[in-house]
Formats: sequence, C-alpha cells, structure tokens
Amino acid sequence: MAIKANLLPRLALSLLLLAAGRAAAETAPVPEEAAAEAKRPAAAAIETLPERHRDFLRSVEVLISPKEQEIFLSLREVYQRDAFIRRFWKVRDPYPRTEQNELQERWESHLRQARQELGEIESERALTLIFFGEPTRRLPVACNVLREQLEVWFYDQGAEPIRQSFSVIFLGRGERSRRWRPIDGFSSLIDINRSIGRSDAELVELVSEDCVRSTELFSAVGQAIDLSDSRVRGLWPTPSDEWALAFAARTTDLKADAEPLDADLQLSFPGRNQSRTVVQGFLKVPRGQLAATRLGEHDFYNLIVDGEVLRQGELFESFRYRFDFPADGAPEEVPLILQRYLRPGPYRLILRVEDAASARMARSDLELEVPRFDPSTVAAEQPGIAAPAEPEAPATAEQVAATVAPQDRAAREALVDAALQEANASLSTGDQSIKIVPLRDGLQLGKVRVEARTRGEGIARVAFELNGRRVMSKSAPPYSIEIDLGAKPRLHRLRALAEGGKGEKLADDQTLLNAGPHRFALRLIEPQLGKSYEKSLRVHAEVEVPEGEDLDRVEIFLEETRVATLYQPPFEQPILLDKPGALSYVRAVAYLADGNTAEDVSFVNAPDFVDELEVQFVELYAAVVDRKGEFVEGLAAEDFTVSENGVPQQIRRFEAIRDLPIRAGLVIDTSLSMEPLLKDVEKAAYRFLETVIKPRDRAAVITFNDKPRLAVRFTSDQPVLAGGLAGLTAEGETALYDTLVYSLHYFSGLSGKRTLVVLTDGADSRSTYTYEDALEFARRAGVAIYVIGMGLPSSQREARGKMIRLANETGGEAYFIDGPNQLGRIYDSIQLELRAQYLLAYQSSHGAAGKDPKDKDEFREVAVKLGRPGLEVKAMKGYFP
Repeated sequence: MAIKANLLPRLALSLLLLAAGRAAAETAPVPEEAAAEAKRPAAAAIETLPERHRDFLRSVEVLISPKEQEIFLSLREVYQRDAFIRRFWKVRDPYPRTEQNELQERWESHLRQARQELGEIESERALTLIFFGEPTRRLPVACNVLREQLEVWFYDQGAEPIRQSFSVIFLGRGERSRRWRPIDGFSSLIDINRSIGRSDAELVELVSEDCVRSTELFSAVGQAIDLSDSRVRGLWPTPSDEWALAFAARTTDLKADAEPLDADLQLSFPGRNQSRTVVQGFLKVPRGQLAATRLGEHDFYNLIVDGEVLRQGELFESFRYRFDFPADGAPEEVPLILQRYLRPGPYRLILRVEDAASARMARSDLELEVPRFDPSTVAAEQPGIAAPAEPEAPATAEQVAATVAPQDRAAREALVDAALQEANASLSTGDQSIKIVPLRDGLQLGKVRVEARTRGEGIARVAFELNGRRVMSKSAPPYSIEIDLGAKPRLHRLRALAEGGKGEKLADDQTLLNAGPHRFALRLIEPQLGKSYEKSLRVHAEVEVPEGEDLDRVEIFLEETRVATLYQPPFEQPILLDKPGALSYVRAVAYLADGNTAEDVSFVNAPDFVDELEVQFVELYAAVVDRKGEFVEGLAAEDFTVSENGVPQQIRRFEAIRDLPIRAGLVIDTSLSMEPLLKDVEKAAYRFLETVIKPRDRAAVITFNDKPRLAVRFTSDQPVLAGGLAGLTAEGETALYDTLVYSLHYFSGLSGKRTLVVLTDGADSRSTYTYEDALEFARRAGVAIYVIGMGLPSSQREARGKMIRLANETGGEAYFIDGPNQLGRIYDSIQLELRAQYLLAYQSSHGAAGKDPKDKDEFREVAVKLGRPGLEVKAMKGYFP
C-alpha cells in the first residue's frame, strides 16, 4: 500500500505537467482584457436583436466564427437573419445527403436540456452542456486546500466530437461558476495561502492528504480540456467563411457608399406554369448612368439583379440574375427581364439592381398580389423600383416615377415591348410541352413501362423513340407504353415527341436510361428547330445535376455573347434578338460548384431538317511505367502514337497531369471465405482511402457477397468513409460479376479519371450476369478496373485470366497476393499510378456513331504505343461510340 501511495502523486504530477505543457505549447491565450474589449461592440449589437436571435448567437458561441457573427449582426431584416440561421446549420450538416441535420438536431436537443436544467444558456455550464451533452457523472469536490469548491464533469466514454474520455472542471458553484483552464496550471486550484513557496510536487502531495476524492481529482485534472481551446472547437465542422460572405453579397440591402441608379420596373403576369402564375419583371435602366467594362476589343454593360420573395413574413425564395449587354448599339434604356413562378396569393418582392462596373444601385420593396392566371385578361403593370438619393432615406416608387419624362418613352420602347409580348405568346396560350416521367433508380432491364405527360392544346399524339428508332405512338392519354430494354445492361436513349394533327412536331423530351446517378447534362427545350422567332424568344433549359453536387449557375448566350446568367431554377429567360428573323443560335452552359460544365446549342430560325455534324472526341488517360513499375515523367506528345481500329489518329490535346482528381470505388468481397481476413482488409482499405482521398477527390465503398451493397456514397469525408469500412461481416457467396455491373452503373456520368479497386479472394459463384456481360459493360463505361486477387492459387487459371483481361481491357491492373499484409504495397502502387497520368485526346477519324442503333454496338479498338523501349502504357483498349 505504501508503494501505491508514493506512486500516485508522481503519476498525477506527470499528468498535470503533460497537460499544462501541451496546452501552453499549442494554445496561445488571449489576455482577458483584450478579449473583453473585442467582445464589447458585438455584445452591444447583440442586445439590440430580438430574443430568439440573441439566443441563437449565445447557443452557438463555440461554433460561430467571428466573420459569421459579424455578417449576422450586419443583417437588417428579421427574415434575413432567419435565412442565415438555416444556412448556418446547412453548411455544418455532417451528412448532407440524409434528410436530417444530425448536428443541428443534437445541438438543439442539448439546448433544450440546458434550459430545462439550468434555466438559461449563457453560463459556462450551459455552454458545456450544449457542446458535449450530459456528462457520464458529476463529482463535487470540497477540500480545505482548494481555493474554492469544484465540480468535475466526467465523460467516461467520450462524447462527440471527442472520441476518448475527458473531463471539464468548474470553479465555484451555481450560475457564476467558471471553467478551469489547464493552461492556468494546477496551482490556480489551490488556496493561495497554501500554494506560496510550494512546488507542484508538494501541492499534489498536499491535495492527496487533504482531499478524500484526490484520486479522482488528479484523474480529472490530467484529462481536462478547455472548451475555449481552438483545437476543441475545431473538432466540429468548421466551414469556410465564404458561404457567409456570399450570403451577405446576395442580400437586397444597399451598400452604404452606393451611388443611386435610376430604374423603372413593370410587373406583369403573362402566363402560367402548371399551377403557378408566371411573374415577369421588366426593368429598364438608363444607359447614361451605366459604366462599361472593357473585354478584349469590346465594351459591355454588366448588371446584377438580386431578389427576395417573402410570404407571410418569411423568405420564400431568393434569386440572382446577371445580364451582359454589348455597349455598342445598346438602347437608351437597357432592358432586364426577370421571370419567376409563384402560386396565387400575397407576397413581398424586394429587388436590388447593381451596375457591376460603377457599383451604382437601385432598390425596390413592394407588396405584390399574384393573381390566378386568366388568359382572357391582361394584368396591369405595376411600377415599383426606386433609386435612392441617400442609402438612409431611399426614394419611394412614386417619387422616382415622377422624375421620369414620359413623353418619349412610348416611342423608344415600342420595339422592346412588342418583342417581350412575342416571347410571352406561348405562355399565354398555356405552352405546349412534354416531359418523360423519371424511372425508378437502378439498372433497367427487360420490359419497362415509360410514361410521358403533356401540357397545352393541339397535341394529337405522342410518339416514343428508343435509340433513334420509333417503337410506338399513342393518340390519347395516358401516354404510357411498355418497351423492351433487353437482358443485358446497356445505356439507352428514350425520346418522346408531341405531334400535331398533321404529324408536325410540337415539343419533345429525351432522357438516358441506365445513365446512373452522376450524370451532368443540360438540354435546351426552347428554342426549337422549325419554329420561327422574329424579335425575341424564350430560352428554356433543363439541367440534370449529379448526386451530391451543387449547381453554381447557368449562362445563356446569343451566339457567342453572354446575355444572362441564372443562379437558380427555373432556367427560363426571354431574350431579344439583334437581327429579327435571322438565322442564329442560342447556347446555354451549366456550371457545377467544382467547375465542371455541361452545355447545349440550339439553332434559331433554322428548318427542322437542318443537317447537324456530330464530332466524336475521344479522351484517353494513360499511365506510363518503367520496368520497376515507377511512373515515367517528361514524355511529350511525339512519344505517343494512337490508332483506332488500326487507323492512326492525330493527337489534338496532350497534357501530363501529376495531381489528377480521382473518383475511386473501393469494392470489397465480404463473402464467407473472407472472414479470417476482414479485420486486416479493413485496416488496409482505410489506409488506402486516408492516403489517396484528398478534398478534391471522391471515393465510394461497395461491399458484396450474395449481392452488392453501397456502403458509402461518393464523398471525401474521411470519418464517413471509415464508417463504411467499420465492422465488416463475412457471410454468403461471391457475386463478383453482378457487383461489377452494379458498381459501373453507379459510376455512370462521372467525369475525369474513374477507377474501381476490387478486392476478392475467389471466383464468382452467385451472379446473374455473366463474365462477358460485365466485361462489355466495363468497356462501355470507360472505368479503369484494378483487381486484387487475394489467396487465389495459380491453379485457378480461368479465374485469374478473367481478372487479367478485365483489368487490361479497361486500362487497370491485376494483382495476385497471398494475404492482407501485401495490400499496403499494392494500394500505394495504385494510388501513385492514379495520380500521375497523361491525357491524350483525339477526334475520331471514324466520326460519331450513325443513326443506325447497330453503330452504337460497334466496339472500336484503341491502341496506344510508345516509341521508347522498356516502357509500358496502361490505357483503355477501346470504347463504344
């Protein structure tokens, strides 16, 4: 017993010194006076807020960044702060693809607990309870040697976001208690009269003799954390302040130093979209007040319109438009056309117009009654936008309207008004459109029922085309048919055409079947071939956004001049034509937040039988290794030769990429035969993901036995990926080919370098699909496959041969190892190869596939060779057009 008593103070002291030393080395304390001084202005501003907004800031004190708080306090309107709070939690959602926001729900649950238990949320006890939740146990400590009473909160099993045991120590009791900071040192806990002249070792000995609970106190001190420590706060999601800066930039508030901009707004309700009324704003901005931006040899006007729509006092939607006009030839009043879809009822509409070059601004705030659309009536125009003389005292709509000289306006605007009426003609008649009802997720095989829904009058029949061949038409709704997609996994193009009584095309829609959840595409619905457009047209684009990605914007071009940028649906925009009735074209480009693009082009005033030249542009990713298996750098385009079906091709683009973003699928066999290996496989797989997946990359985890299972969707979040690997259980047989088809379908639509890393210990024993099915689908998918055969004896030649062929055909590699201890080396080799690639692109001399569906079943063999001996090229061996 004496030995234990002597060891305890030494152990406690070492823990104390370790904790204090680490805190001192890694945490730079802010002097209390300076911290208090910095908080005073914010505290004063907080006190002016409504109670629920004050409570929000107090409850998230340990989460919110200084910039986020600054922006929140700068917001003037209640609805803006409410929208900010919703966005604040959304950007911190740890699993954004689920319906719940787990962090927000947990935080609000702890907040209710703090209110119920403590009656407030401002004390340090309350903030700790909100941050960590209920402790495992609470220990009051009262000793004569202590400066004041203590209360220790133990979290014995850890608590999110800390995964290990820790404690929080409070000095004093009740609301005025405060957290002890390890950086203050152990002596700060001791009565000052007892601590003078004593060493830390003597203080520990003193506490050990005087306090009954000294052992637990020493343990608590040794593992205590400080909630104000930036390292602790940083354990929760800490998004960049960019979202808050973007939020502030898109409000409709006027900047304090903004010069006034005159503008005139007319609102009308020219049509409907299903049950919603089309609300159209027609803004006219004097050209003389605008500043031009020089781009190349031309000058442009750039105007940004930010809008907010409120319903019952809450933000219903916000939107942004950007308009670009060539300065040369611009009208005296530059027209800006906005379009939203709103259900009938009362709204508050707020608009801010900004000239990007001069920073001049105008603002409108008006009450709006959206009627139910009646094509027999014409809605009255409603003036409503004002240019403020001073930011603090904006002019009213009536004051601005009185300053506008009306005598010449009608003559100047006659052409623009007529063009706008022409663009809205289809809206007032209800528009003729058709939409294919989306099919269920997953691969579609065999007989499948598809349906199209139409809108508008004059539609006599709906025809369906599959892969360019008409299969059936129906002359009465419901427009649904059953089509046979065959037994093999294929990509199919389905088209539905709405036709008039004479067989003329009125509208069409098309979609790709079996395209997977990651397809990124834009399609122009309007303008259409065969239609005539005189003064204007209405551009209508539809965008397919990949799973898990965010759409940034859609830009609309008239020929090569950008005329409008839309940041939210609906992607519809009336535009004026420079040359009435002339042949031209409209182009629309969609941008994802990560910079990827998709676009479509539609000709204007062209006959519907115009010939289109389709170009087949082929991109190859090639890895070059030497005899040691190391990546070879410094090669040039002249070192490579590419042939397609034996015909040499001209390399039109060549690039050596050393840090290529990766889209990787880790596919792990969890059949019964893998049971003794799974723990080691988990560790090696996690090491691979931890090493390879950087913020720009994405990985998915797919496990399989009798059937495949998507364990983790594409993400770069390491904890989420680790969760998908944790606790793998071995059971069932091996459905390898089914899993390959499933995984390749899940990859469909992804851009860039895509790869599957498949780990299995045996041949297929369960699949519905054959090896040839999987091989052909892999050829069509263009995904590099790396197969790792674990413990697969050389006697199983057929199984090994199939793996080797699958890898070679897709530009991957096949490895055969004895056990999981070799996985680390294999994974390192794969990740080095994936990062370093040469991009070779060429325009196929064979052209694009013809209209005959058989053309798309022609496999085109591609051969990439090097003029240098001793080097090996890994690239896909061909593709289907």
